Amino acid sequence: MKNLSRRDLLKAGAACGGWLMLPRLAFGKPKQGPNAKLNVALIGGGGIAKTCFRDCEDENVIAIADVDDVTGAEGFEKFPRAKAYKDFRRLLDRHAAELDAVIVSTPDHTHFPATFAAMERGIAVHTQKPLTHNIWQARTLQKAAHKFGVQTVMGNQGHNMEGMRLIKDWCEAGLVGEVREVHAWTNRATPNNHNAKRPYPEEPVPATLDWDLWTGPAPLKPYTRTVCPKGWRWSWDYGLGGLGDIGCHTLDIPKYALGLDYPASVQVDNSINFRDEHDGKKPSLGAATYVYKFAARGNRPPVTVYWYEGGHMPRFPAALKASRTIPNEGGCLLIGSKNTIYSPGMRPTSPSLVQDWDAIRQAGLPPKKTPRAVGNPVKELFTAIREEIPRCGSNFDYAVPLTEMVILGTIALRSGKTVEYLPETMRFKDASLDAYLKEPVRRGWEYGEGLL
Repeated sequence: MKNLSRRDLLKAGAACGGWLMLPRLAFGKPKQGPNAKLNVALIGGGGIAKTCFRDCEDENVIAIADVDDVTGAEGFEKFPRAKAYKDFRRLLDRHAAELDAVIVSTPDHTHFPATFAAMERGIAVHTQKPLTHNIWQARTLQKAAHKFGVQTVMGNQGHNMEGMRLIKDWCEAGLVGEVREVHAWTNRATPNNHNAKRPYPEEPVPATLDWDLWTGPAPLKPYTRTVCPKGWRWSWDYGLGGLGDIGCHTLDIPKYALGLDYPASVQVDNSINFRDEHDGKKPSLGAATYVYKFAARGNRPPVTVYWYEGGHMPRFPAALKASRTIPNEGGCLLIGSKNTIYSPGMRPTSPSLVQDWDAIRQAGLPPKKTPRAVGNPVKELFTAIREEIPRCGSNFDYAVPLTEMVILGTIALRSGKTVEYLPETMRFKDASLDAYLKEPVRRGWEYGEGLL
């Protein structure tokens, strides 16, 4: 028994109907079997990590790692009994045997090393979107999930929402007909190419921050508060811009509802912009329109997905403009041969049909055939660890193609080329683009090498 990990005991308790008494946990005697509290660690204790606090309240948060005492203070205050670390590697070395789950809420460029380090120790992971900073990292995490046999989920919360299931139900019931066009937009931009051309002023590193650890696998550059703690998303060294920020939310709608996999091509075409028809305002720096072409899938037609950001907007149906207030912040249109689905906001919180919506609701919507999700991704992960469900919806087998879809758009923007990706070989038709598959990493951060 002493050679069994705590995760083995949880599984054994579930298999035996919950009779197995688990060992005493860090903060008191747990319940029995699958209802025992899980031991959780947070890598990243502030910012987006706050979205995980509520679900963690019912578990044991035994440790938190944050490279900055200020940004991590929210987590340390919320869970005062958790042990504090700056280096997640030290946290994992100390607590791996007792951990059931790790929640990674760091900037994009450190998602991969923190997630892989937990997985190779046999710990389930919840990682914020986008899952990784490059394609090689995404594929490596997908393979690692199978190699290490752990539960996984990406934190694109909209995937679990009822609206996501409704949209899929409506599409599969034929309510909208054949969908050949999708238009999604966000007011967030990707000025990363512009920022790469201007030097940031070097500033003293705050006493509360370990800048070397924050930098992680990226090139070690002089500190600037323009990047850390909040501006990192707009630098290619650390983030993936507006598309990386919101794409895994909104583009998840067509991926899930229409069964999209990898695009045949992606390009940036900034001539496609109908903002003048919307409100006449000028777009922001870094505004762009991305065009994704997807081939036909079985009896489903080919689909073109347009992604507008930074103030670029699609052309909205007249019936939609006459009946709804369209938010500049974001949304999604699935244009079918019979009707159009409209989902306002970055996530599918309140989808509807553009034409005859009231009459359709009165007549009766299609039956709900799509399996519903368990809560949000954090709750879902905890449920999967307890083996009450087989796996999470946005597990890494699902999340990796979605993340790669987003990353391919950033490669089109960075390169200025039409991107034709070969997912089976993880290469591009234009071999000059292969350099974007994986950026160099600093010594000591070479996680996952040799796994692919």
